Amino acid sequence: MIAALLFLVAAAPARSPVLPQTPAPKVAALDRVVVLGASLSSGFGLELEPGAHVRFSELVDASLRADHGPVVPRTSLLFFTDPLPTGKSLAAAARSSDPTLVVAVDFLFWFGYGAFASPDGRIKLLDQGLALLEEFRCPVMVGDFPDCREASRDPAPGGPPRLLAPEQVPSPAELEKLNEHLRAWAAARTNVVVLPLARLGERLRAGKDVEIHGNRWAVDELAGLMQKDRLHPTLDGAIALWLGALDALVAARPELPVSAFEWDAKAIRKRIAETRAKSRAPPAGGR
Repeated sequence: MIAALLFLVAAAPARSPVLPQTPAPKVAALDRVVVLGASLSSGFGLELEPGAHVRFSELVDASLRADHGPVVPRTSLLFFTDPLPTGKSLAAAARSSDPTLVVAVDFLFWFGYGAFASPDGRIKLLDQGLALLEEFRCPVMVGDFPDCREASRDPAPGGPPRLLAPEQVPSPAELEKLNEHLRAWAAARTNVVVLPLARLGERLRAGKDVEIHGNRWAVDELAGLMQKDRLHPTLDGAIALWLGALDALVAARPELPVSAFEWDAKAIRKRIAETRAKSRAPPAGGR
């Protein structure tokens, strides 16, 4: 659900476009992909066009060129209401799918954000969230904690209401502590790939063009990657975010070939639209 997750795209290393025209060979890690998380992972506000809602799992599916099974969503828009029970339920459902890759971009968000009665409450809850991820033996992609303070500020006149209360946002020192804790945990687990959203967010806010695998977003296009709530990406922003996440994944997991993924942002959007059109098409011979 994290608006600042979009910041991931800023620091992904630029590479030459990968443009294979034939399906990539089968890749074991992509057999059973599960998307695990909160409102971003649920596809909050992601639309091909007004009224055409897109789940994040559809976006992930559209980016996979290698032969693979269905991408399964295990997500909740209401994660924030009770993070631990919700996280337990979703993680159990994800395990039942026997995943070969877990995409948990915003799974930890509400294990660090929220109102806490004591200063150490955030770390204690984070440890409980990390314990849920420890149960997966497959590769796990997990985002760290970016600075979403902007979503807690009073909105501009006529803008949507703020989605975060100021007390729900960790202080800069708390964010640093959360991320240090997460990195220390991940360092002992070779199956975990941490997406450095906090550091990368700072680079995006620097106001420079963003480039990933031949896709370029100019400074004047960056505003179109975020929804007006200042917390969630638009569909184009989510695609950019996912390309940045994939870049981190293939860098950390050499067994995943770059050719297994579609790297053209416009092509991913087109694939989503084409899949939607096919699902609406009448069966052959029908009316």
